[in-house]
Amino acid sequence: MLLGLVMVYSNTAVACRLSLVDNDRLVKQVVWVAVSLAALTACAFIDYHWLAKHSRLVLLLTFGALLAVLAFGTPVNGARRWFQVGPANLQVSEFAKIAVILYVASFVSRKREVLGSFWQGFVPPLMMVGITFGLIFIEPDFGTATLIAAVALALLVVAGVRWRHVLPLVTITLPVLFFLLKMKEYRWRRMVAFLDPMADPQGTGYHVVQSMIALACGGLAGQGPGAGLQKLGFLPESETDFVFAIIGQETGFIGCILLIAIFVVLFYTGVRIARAAPDVLGSLLALGVTLLIGFQMIINIGVATSAMPTKGISLPFVSYGGSSLLALSIGVGLLLNVAGHCVREAPIRVRGARRKEALEAA
Repeated sequence: MLLGLVMVYSNTAVACRLSLVDNDRLVKQVVWVAVSLAALTACAFIDYHWLAKHSRLVLLLTFGALLAVLAFGTPVNGARRWFQVGPANLQVSEFAKIAVILYVASFVSRKREVLGSFWQGFVPPLMMVGITFGLIFIEPDFGTATLIAAVALALLVVAGVRWRHVLPLVTITLPVLFFLLKMKEYRWRRMVAFLDPMADPQGTGYHVVQSMIALACGGLAGQGPGAGLQKLGFLPESETDFVFAIIGQETGFIGCILLIAIFVVLFYTGVRIARAAPDVLGSLLALGVTLLIGFQMIINIGVATSAMPTKGISLPFVSYGGSSLLALSIGVGLLLNVAGHCVREAPIRVRGARRKEALEAA
C-alpha cells in the first residue's frame, strides 16, 4: 500500500501541475488506505464461520448491487461499473470477487458429502458463479468476470469436484469465450494487438508499445523515483492498469523483481495458511483469497509486459483506486482471520497428526 501511495504521487504530481488530472488523487488514495486498513482489521477479528453462515445473503445482496449499477450506475467510456458516492466511485464487481469466494468456500464445507454429484455438488455453485459472470460481463467487464470464474472453478477443483464434470465445461467454455471476444470489435482488436502490437503502434497496440518503452527505459536500476517520462501523457492508465510499467521505468529490473518477490512471499504465506487451516471452510477461504491476489498480479504484470492481452485488471494494493484496495484488504483480513484460528486451534492437532504419520511411515 505504501508503494502504491508513492506511485500515485509519482504518476500524478507533474500531471496535476499541468492540469491533466485532479490534484486530489493522492489525498483520496490516503483516505482509501486508511479505510482499507480499518476494514482489514475488522475482518481479521470477525469469526469467518459467522460470515460463512451469511454467505448466501451476501451473494444475493451482491447480485442486487450489480443489477442496481447496471440500472443507475455512472457511465464511464460506455460502461456502467461504478456508483458515484460523494467524491468516491465504488466498483461493485470488486466486492463480488470476495462474495463469490466466501459463497463457494461455504457451499463446499456444507456439501462435502455430495460434492461428487453433478446436480447437487457441481451445478448449484456453477449457477451462482454463472449469474455473477453474466451480470459483470454485461457492464461490460470481461476481464473481471473471467477472473472471478477462474478463481471459483479453481476452488471447486481443489475441493474435490470430479474432473468428468469440469472437463466438459472447459471444453464448452473455450469456444464460447472465443465467440464473446469476436462479438465486440474492441476485444478482438486487443487480441490482435497482443499478437503483434507493432502492427498498429499508434492505434490498438499503443498501450502495449508505450508500456514496453517504459520498461525498456528502466534498465537495471531505473531512472529514479519520479523521473519516468511515459506517465506524462504517453502511457494512458499509468497509475492503474499499467502502474507496473512505471515502476519498471523508475526502479528498473531490480525494483520489478523485488515487487514480484513481495507477491511471491504473500502467495506462499497464503498457501501455508490454507494448508494449516483447522477446517475445510477456512482452508478454501484462505486459498480463494490467495488465488485472487495471485491471479490478479499475474494478469496485470502480464498485460504490462505484453505477455497477455490488455485487460483492465489492477495490480493488487499498488494501483490507484479505492474499490479494489478495499475489497482485497477485506480478503486479507479474512486470510488473517483464518491464520488466527490456525494459531489457536491447529498447532497441537497438526503436530500430533504429523508425528503419527511419521511413526506409521517408519
